Amino acid sequence: MAKEIEIKFALDDEKKMIGRLLALGARKVSEGLEHNVIFDNGELRDKGMLLRLRRTGSGKNVLTFKSGGKIAEFKEREEIEVEIGDFGKAREILEKLGYETWWIYEKERTDFVLGSAKISLDRLPFGTFMEIEGGEAEIRSAMTRLGLDPKKGTTKTYLELYQDYCKEKGIEMENLVFWKKAQR
Repeated sequence: MAKEIEIKFALDDEKKMIGRLLALGARKVSEGLEHNVIFDNGELRDKGMLLRLRRTGSGKNVLTFKSGGKIAEFKEREEIEVEIGDFGKAREILEKLGYETWWIYEKERTDFVLGSAKISLDRLPFGTFMEIEGGEAEIRSAMTRLGLDPKKGTTKTYLELYQDYCKEKGIEMENLVFWKKAQR
């Protein structure tokens, strides 16, 4: 069983953060557009669970399950991932098993490694965020080195952040893809 431990930060100046990362010796390891399909069967979301099918920027297809987990300073939950060959066939299998597409979202993601922490810069149609993932000590070290205030971080998912955005702007939530930008 793998654990995912993470925290997110909204970014006002992505270029400045990239400069900080590179100045600290972070290595850029990947970049590209991710396409995510979230599935539900009427029970998963109610239990705080996630079932996601993702096509990464490098063309890998990954099926992910995440448990409800716990939220404190960081979000921590069980994460099980498996790489699959055919995105369309995997989606069809999930739908035949009774899972329905609940939400689709895309993000442009650039991944870095800083020490043993994974840093992801995610550009979504409603904002830019940085996700720091690793062990608690690695996350704290990365936040300190990057000059981030932990109190300004969030453990919310992109779905929750988007729901907050829609509520604030008075707009209806919809699939979040780049070919149809969200209102700003």
